[in-house]
Amino acid sequence: MSAGSFSHYARYYDLLYRDKDYAAEARFVDGLLRAGGVAPGALLDVGCGTGAHAREFAALGWKVTGVDLAGDMIALARLKTAAAAEIEFATGAAAEFSLGRTFAAVVSLFHVMSYQAAPGEAERALANVRRHLATGGRFIFDFWHGPGVLADPPVVRVRRVSDERIRATRIAEPRHQPDQRRIDVAYDVFIEDVATGGIAQVREVHQLRYFFLPELEAALARAGFTLEATRADLSEQALHERAWYGLVVARAK
Repeated sequence: MSAGSFSHYARYYDLLYRDKDYAAEARFVDGLLRAGGVAPGALLDVGCGTGAHAREFAALGWKVTGVDLAGDMIALARLKTAAAAEIEFATGAAAEFSLGRTFAAVVSLFHVMSYQAAPGEAERALANVRRHLATGGRFIFDFWHGPGVLADPPVVRVRRVSDERIRATRIAEPRHQPDQRRIDVAYDVFIEDVATGGIAQVREVHQLRYFFLPELEAALARAGFTLEATRADLSEQALHERAWYGLVVARAK
């Protein structure tokens, strides 16, 4: 997807997801890494957004670098991150960034891999992650799980959020592109300034690819990974046919 898709999204992103338990998610992933023998060291967060997961991983003892396609997101991440946290941030697409070093672990959460929806983009992103991961390191990412998506197709949803400054209403209209294993979600967002009553409208289309486990395992192998474990979302539950979200732990060969 293009950086322009997120140009306005960064304004209200944290408000939309303020109830998301980033700390619990980071602890869960940290536990998977430690259980796999990867001690806290250099960790790369691909698609870091405004840095919420990155800050939680830093608090758990990791030396974190975050990279994101959207400059607006990275600017907010830097503003929200205390200098003492010593988190580095960089701008770049998942399939294209180049940091010139390797990491003990790479994470990519909140379905960033499913945003690699253009033909061949996910495969290029996997190869790029492998170039940045030390041999024996782990790559942990979540994704839209094909069987779950097909069993329970997305529908039109409306979400309303507010704080002392704005009231936002977001309408999400999905369109299935089965030949490309993709869902195109059109977002119409209406943002009201509480003080002035002025209303701004934002329209975006997010393209998300869903994956089936056999194709993911094959793509990981081609990129230089071994599929080590799967979960249903960020939980201890085994990945099952009705799970909308999957989680993969892959080891760099």
